Amino acid sequence: MKVAEVVLPVPLNKSFYYSIPEELNNKQLKYKRVTVPFGKRTLDGYVISVTENYELTKDIKLKDVISVIDDIKILTDEVVKLAKWLSETYLCSVGEAMATIVPISLKVPKKATKNKKIKIKTDKPSFDMTKYQKKAIEQIENALKNNINENFLIHGVTGSGKTEVYLRSIQTAIDNNKSAIFLLPEISLTPQFISILNKRFGNIVALWHSGVTTIQKYKIFNSIQQGETKIVVGARSAIFLPFTNLGLIIIDEEHENTYKQNNKPSYDTKEIALWRAKYNSAVTVFGSATPSIETYYGATEKKYKLLEMPYRIDEKEMPQIKMISLKNVKTMVSVFSKPMLQAIKRALARREQIIIFLNRRGFSPSIICKKCSTVIQCPHCSVAMVYHKYPERLECHYCGKQLKFPLKCPNCANQEYKVIGVATQRVEEDLKNLFPHTKIFRLDRDTATSKQVYTEVYEGIKNEDYSILLGTQMVTKGFDFPRVSLVCVVDADTSLYLPDFRSSERTFQLITQVAGRCGRAEIKGKVLVQTKHPENYALEFAKQYNYKDFYKQEIEFRKDLSYPPFCNIAKITVRNKDNKKSLEFTETVYKFIEEQINKLNYPVALLGPAQSYISKLNGTYRWQIILKGDRKHLKEILEQTSSSLRLPSETFINIELDPSDLL
Repeated sequence: MKVAEVVLPVPLNKSFYYSIPEELNNKQLKYKRVTVPFGKRTLDGYVISVTENYELTKDIKLKDVISVIDDIKILTDEVVKLAKWLSETYLCSVGEAMATIVPISLKVPKKATKNKKIKIKTDKPSFDMTKYQKKAIEQIENALKNNINENFLIHGVTGSGKTEVYLRSIQTAIDNNKSAIFLLPEISLTPQFISILNKRFGNIVALWHSGVTTIQKYKIFNSIQQGETKIVVGARSAIFLPFTNLGLIIIDEEHENTYKQNNKPSYDTKEIALWRAKYNSAVTVFGSATPSIETYYGATEKKYKLLEMPYRIDEKEMPQIKMISLKNVKTMVSVFSKPMLQAIKRALARREQIIIFLNRRGFSPSIICKKCSTVIQCPHCSVAMVYHKYPERLECHYCGKQLKFPLKCPNCANQEYKVIGVATQRVEEDLKNLFPHTKIFRLDRDTATSKQVYTEVYEGIKNEDYSILLGTQMVTKGFDFPRVSLVCVVDADTSLYLPDFRSSERTFQLITQVAGRCGRAEIKGKVLVQTKHPENYALEFAKQYNYKDFYKQEIEFRKDLSYPPFCNIAKITVRNKDNKKSLEFTETVYKFIEEQINKLNYPVALLGPAQSYISKLNGTYRWQIILKGDRKHLKEILEQTSSSLRLPSETFINIELDPSDLL
């Protein structure tokens, strides 16, 4: 009997076996997706092997494969090995790992994909490079040409020419018949980079992110296998694309937490990159002006080869950063202080462009009843409802719940409210009132409703159709607009004192990154930062662009309190609609883990149980436990926990290894 070994996207870490009926015999099922019966339902899964003459015992009956989804082999040997590694590393089943690498949602086109004629451009720009660029390219090229698995960290200030190093490294990979993956942290950056790559390399480039349709993604899979697509630029999931001659992986703005997947399996894109590079004798290049503390520590420990690029091209000055203290300011007529307002006026008078950054969308983060001072909260989450003025509504930014406005106060039935705090819609309204003839583009999750918006903002600012780009953290990274002379940070304190060990690091990175968006060409740049905490060390070091001293202070703090990179962390979150039941099961988990630690005598710290920062989310109450220790010990304890404890009804548990935050 011919039998297929199938892994399914279910939390059971085992293979399932199905007989292959005669009508599917000529389909060559190995490494394709199939539909199979599973209990009372049908599921799509992945065939990882086929046995020609499978011998069954008399008491076992196998069900038939129902149908084959793919015409082409969609998996490779590497993909299967990677899925098994993902399963072991991130505590999920092989089937769940496989569904992350090759989504079940990929749709086969109804029409056969036509092979395209490959047009490879080899136009190298003629401009001179800095000595730091030359040194970086020389080392990366050497590794690529000699098939050496090396991992590099480019620590280069904004505007130092990291992109050109990436492009020339890609060129070397292509010249040596290899492929390249170029990862970006935000979809908003893809129009800019796809334009650059297409001009440089022709039609061998493809784009991959959540805005690309499932049919188009299948076509990209096919074109990669046919050797038509040699370069992919995209978001984190592009790391899994099935190149068989992978030579180079670039992760730009490597410090961004968007490279960490929060859902199961909670993988780290950088770890996947390192695994694939080792498997393929390939090269990884991580780049950032503000590397994550863990990555920079890895460079000091020789895990990565450090390539420093400390100056801008042509040794242009870094923009001056000035802190505007709001410490003693009780009321402000506008969201802008006087110095910030005057700077905006001057930049507009000179027909220069401005980026204004505030990491809060909506009009106001909360509203309060004028009569009894009740803050209107989401009925499903323990957070304030955000007031949106255009169109008018209250919205929860966690579960998406919307309420019509005005509404009666749940405490006193009053209908008069005052808005508290500032968000992007309020800033936009102030700007329009102050500068009615100025064209403004607001870029946040409310306006970025399609991939066309990102192209519109990129083309609009580049062609000077807009004078002001206002937005959330989407505007802080990667953009290179020569006429931007002023950056305004409306509120630097939004992430400064969150109860998370990375809050200072994130603030330092945000301020440094957004500052780097201006003064990149001939026009000098200036950065104004409004804050109530100008003396904070993260802001002080950001003001000086002093990454190394910030790192020294931060690494000592991490060492003293035993945080990454000096340990690994696991976060266990328990959810239930009943707060008491959620806490009770969290306590059960805590006691079980405590017994395991004592029994095994592992040096693992156990913290909790404690309510999550947002204690109620989507109608469920959340409690969490934090473990700190060696990854090997943590994995063993967590595997024991998940296999030994039975979940009570309506209770959910989420286990994250090395989470992006502890909130």
